[in-house]
Formats: sequence, C-alpha cells, structure tokens
Amino acid sequence: MVLIVSSFLTACADKDKKEDDASAKNADMKALYEKNLAVVKSAVSAFEKKDIDGWAAGIADSVIWSSPAYGDNVTTKAHWKESLASYLSNWNDLKLTNPNYLPGIDSATHEFDGSVRFYGIWVGTHKSGVKTADKFYGTYDFNKDNKIISGDEYFDVGGLINAVSPKK
Repeated sequence: MVLIVSSFLTACADKDKKEDDASAKNADMKALYEKNLAVVKSAVSAFEKKDIDGWAAGIADSVIWSSPAYGDNVTTKAHWKESLASYLSNWNDLKLTNPNYLPGIDSATHEFDGSVRFYGIWVGTHKSGVKTADKFYGTYDFNKDNKIISGDEYFDVGGLINAVSPKK
C-alpha cells in the first residue's frame, strides 16, 4: 500500500513539475513574442512614414526575404530594401489598416516560437492618383538580437500593378 501511495505522489509531483516547466516556457515565449512584435510594429510604422532606414534597423544583414512577386528569387536585405523603396517612391499615404498581429508557432511542436505574423490591408494612393487596397500576409523569424532573419510576404503584386497601370 505504501508503494502505491508513494508512486501516486511521485506521479503527481512529476506532472506538476512538467506543467510548471510548460507554463514557464510559455511565459518566456510570450515575452519573446512581445519583443519581436515591437520590432515588426516599428518596421511597419517606419515604412508608413517612408523611413526606409528606420525600417531596416529591425532587419538582420543576413536576412532571407521571400518576395511576394512572381519569379522574384533574390532574397537579400538590399533587394528587400530596394523593393520597398520602389513602393515608397510610387505610392503616397501608405497605411496598414485592420492589422491582426499573431504569434507564430513551431510547425513540429505547435508551440509558440517567438516569431510574428500578421494580416492586414495596405491602402495608399499611387502617383497616378489611383487609390489601392491590397490584402497582405507576412511572417517573420528573429535572431537572438530581435532582428528579422527571415521574412515571407504574400500579396497580389500583379493585381496591384494592373490596378495602377494606364488602361488601353
């Protein structure tokens, strides 16, 4: 009987420790997510202000960027910066509306991993006068210094270009 009670108490203690460990890990990941979220929000704000250097401050030099443009396979920070500068020179009043920021999860464990993703609609006015609104999704991974090391972005680049191109 003593052996059964002892085994039961040990099992309960092990379960409590695992729950405490999981809770501590979740708290750590939530804190990491909050730090990384601040980086993403700062980058969005800088982009809206046409401050490309402010945007770049949160991006690691070794970043791998996945462009939303069909066939664009250049993955460097310089190319990402160049692509964003092109939007900034061709659009005014760019603003992210209806942002929905979410924590990323590890695809194997389905636990928070500190990454950040968000949905929203980028609105603005093209230099031709055409007002645009493009649905957007992006997901970002970070290094230990809270800089983006990987960015994957998705929106309808072709549709956006077609919308502002002169009609024949």
